Formats: sequence, C-alpha cells, structure tokens
Amino acid sequence: MIWNRSLDLLFPPRCSVCDRVISVDDKGICGKCRNSLPWVEEPRCFRCGKTVEDPETEYCGDCMKRKHCFIKGFPLLRYVPPVSDAMAAMKYHGRAEYAAFYGRLLAETFGREWRELGIGALVPVPVHKEKLKKRGYNQAELLAEAMAEILQLPVDNTALIRGEETRAQKKLSREERFLNLRSAFQPDKETQADTVLLVDDIYTTGATADACAEALHRAGADKVYITTVCC
Repeated sequence: MIWNRSLDLLFPPRCSVCDRVISVDDKGICGKCRNSLPWVEEPRCFRCGKTVEDPETEYCGDCMKRKHCFIKGFPLLRYVPPVSDAMAAMKYHGRAEYAAFYGRLLAETFGREWRELGIGALVPVPVHKEKLKKRGYNQAELLAEAMAEILQLPVDNTALIRGEETRAQKKLSREERFLNLRSAFQPDKETQADTVLLVDDIYTTGATADACAEALHRAGADKVYITTVCC
C-alpha cells in the first residue's frame, strides 16, 4: 500500500481525455471531462454505428454506398478534440495507460448487448511488426485486454496477422484506403470463437474493419462485429 502511494506521488494518474493530474479515485478521467464526453448519439447507422442526421434513415452515406464484411459496428465517442488528441497521444506518444480507461468504458457501455449477441472472443486489429517494435505496444490489444477483464472473454491475438506495410491511411482518399488494405491483413490461426468482436481505436471509412473482417471469415469466424473508441 505504501509502495503504491509512493508511485502515485512520483507518477500521478492523469485524465485519459485532457491529461490533467487526477486522483486514483477518479478512475481515469476528471470530472469535467466525464461530464462532457462527445458520445456517439442516436439515431445510429444500422451498420457502422455512426450517428445519422435523419431518424428515418437506416444507413449512413458510406454504408449505403459500400457493402461491409462485418455485421454491425459499436463506436463509442465522436472523433473530436480533446478525445481525438487523446487518441493521438495513446497511439503515437506513449500514453498506453489511456487504453485501460477507454477499454473499460467500451465494455461498460456495450457489454450487455455483446453478451446477447453471443460474442465469444475479442480480436484486436494487429499492427505491423515494425510499428509494434517502434511503438512498444498495440493500442488495440491494450483496449481488448481492458475490455476482457470486465467481459470475461478471451483476447484472440493469433487469428490475424498484419502482412505488408501499407501507406498511411490518413493521406489517402476513401477508395484508396480500401485498395491500400486489401491484402494487408491475413488469417493466421483458426479463430477461438464463431462470433467475434474486432477491436480498434478509430473507425473512419471502414477499410480496416472490412479487411480484418474478411480475413477473420477466412480464419473460421461466422459472425464479425466491430467496436472502436471513436468514429
């Protein structure tokens, strides 16, 4: 107990949204940010889960144009500041500890629905081995591990592998993103469950989700759902 308190003094916990110093009792987020999280609100697209403007519309513009390989998406927050800044810090600037908060929040928000869907395993989107070596961790895997503690589900990090290195997605158009990732993900071993939940940090066009879902089907998955922190 004394050792833990000493560590808290040397390395105080910080808010996973704004990075302010907080207490351990705050559980990863300050009060101000907790009350102003940019939730993805209803009505949602029946496929990817993004908010749609017209409540009479079942699908967003992207999902009306393209057939996806996954059944349904569960995004949590809108990709706007300061959450978008927190995602960048988690992914590129060593703030791996943020994943624990966002993983718990995902599980607490959608856990009941996932149980009803019969999710049997969590599959984090893999990163290329060179990026993993440079970054030191895969943020999607950290999110999945935090979710697994609450959901009591296995994390299947052997079903998919990241093959060839691809160009940065943020620099590409919508169609270029799909082409860029077509052969980037490959099945490695048979999936641990027939119904799986793909886990990633950000959903944009669905290119990564589709490439992974297609590979997971080849790895033996019957149903693939996806969840992300942001969209």
